[in-house]
Amino acid sequence: MTVPGAPAHPTPAPGIGSVRSVTDDAAVPAVPSVRASDADRDALVARLQTAVGEGRLDLDEFAERAEAAYAAVTLAELDVLVADLPADRAIGAATTGEIVGRRAPQEVTTVFGDVLLSAGQGLPRRASTVFGDVRIDLRGLRTSDDRIDLHLGTIFGDVDVVVPEGVDAELLGRTVFGDRKVELAPVPRLAGTPLVVVHARTVFGDLRLRSLAPGVSASRWRALMDRLTARQLP
Repeated sequence: MTVPGAPAHPTPAPGIGSVRSVTDDAAVPAVPSVRASDADRDALVARLQTAVGEGRLDLDEFAERAEAAYAAVTLAELDVLVADLPADRAIGAATTGEIVGRRAPQEVTTVFGDVLLSAGQGLPRRASTVFGDVRIDLRGLRTSDDRIDLHLGTIFGDVDVVVPEGVDAELLGRTVFGDRKVELAPVPRLAGTPLVVVHARTVFGDLRLRSLAPGVSASRWRALMDRLTARQLP
């Protein structure tokens, strides 16, 4: 029965029995994710290493996040891994300063490699690595400073600092699952030489501060071979 004055086909109420076509709205193009580079991944793992040294992450967390970092494809995936850490440097930013002339970087950071430095190369005051050693030879150092502070650290590696005989030095810091050794020659202090203070931390590695005479190899294997060769000479 048709009600007089009523429309032949009643209009359904909004949201009831109506279907909205996706073609009603203009298509919004998806923003492509920026792919991460190897340098981006290395920079983020170095940032995680710093967080371990500061006590913000434990070793299990570091290992889990480092594995995820190297498996990450985009920068967004890397950002998630440090979302709960204080802002440091942008992912992809250089972790070491460029050496111009005689200027040395203030910090050297690497992953899966050693940091090997001698005084003649310019001396950064901070150096760290993951899965590698930090070895610094100060026997060629020339400075007018009264005190030199070095901040060094590694995870799954050793810290080894060599100073000239007669230079006063101190080792401050701690190691987890490693040994701490100070081997300074008992000789009078050389006048005009600085106090070298090594602030170091290792996890699964040793801390070592020692003094050597000029010309003596800092490598234990090389020193052993030199002694054996000397014994064989007539």
